[in-house]
Amino acid sequence: MQKQANILIVEDEMLIAYSIQKMVQKHFNVSQVVKNYDQAIQVLENHVIDLALIDITLNNSKSGIDIAQQINKKYNIPFIYLTASTDEATLTKVIQTSPTAYISKPVQETNVITAIKLALVNTTVNNIVLTIGKKEYHINMDQFLFAESEGVYITMHFTKLNSLLLRTTFAKLQTQVPESNFKRINKSEAINPKYITKSDSKMVFLDKKGFKISKKYW
Repeated sequence: MQKQANILIVEDEMLIAYSIQKMVQKHFNVSQVVKNYDQAIQVLENHVIDLALIDITLNNSKSGIDIAQQINKKYNIPFIYLTASTDEATLTKVIQTSPTAYISKPVQETNVITAIKLALVNTTVNNIVLTIGKKEYHINMDQFLFAESEGVYITMHFTKLNSLLLRTTFAKLQTQVPESNFKRINKSEAINPKYITKSDSKMVFLDKKGFKISKKYW
């Protein structure tokens, strides 16, 4: 199982990147090795990544911390910083992004492999890939709250991420999402049952937001 975990490595010094890749691929699948922000985001958009190893200081206008911020905002996977910078200012920025671990260079194989294993064990991410037309959307269903349809569009709402507007139908969507996280409740709405805070014969509530129950679906 651990061998199949897909790891993204972000490191702009190619000799170091190659060394880290050799360490990691003994235990996991190294999906991609990239050297800057744009390449990292492209991989995250187009591949299923389970964990990212990120060098903080990149020879680019954007740093590894910028990548981490985008991961927290959109992709919700664990990430580990690799860095030679241990000054207080850097550490403050690092802490704000909530990494799984922080490894100082030079990277030792035992340290990085142990950090990856712990991160994967301690992270229970329910990630899926939705295919709508020619586009793929990487979604953490544990953060899914509810969905509502209007015409040919469905809007999915999440606890942390921005809402997602999809041109699809509930019938098509339900073939791709886990039933435990996606329950149709009426003709135009679906909810994540794990977030139900109150219910009666006519309504269910997710915190203060109420949804009418249709016996056809619920």
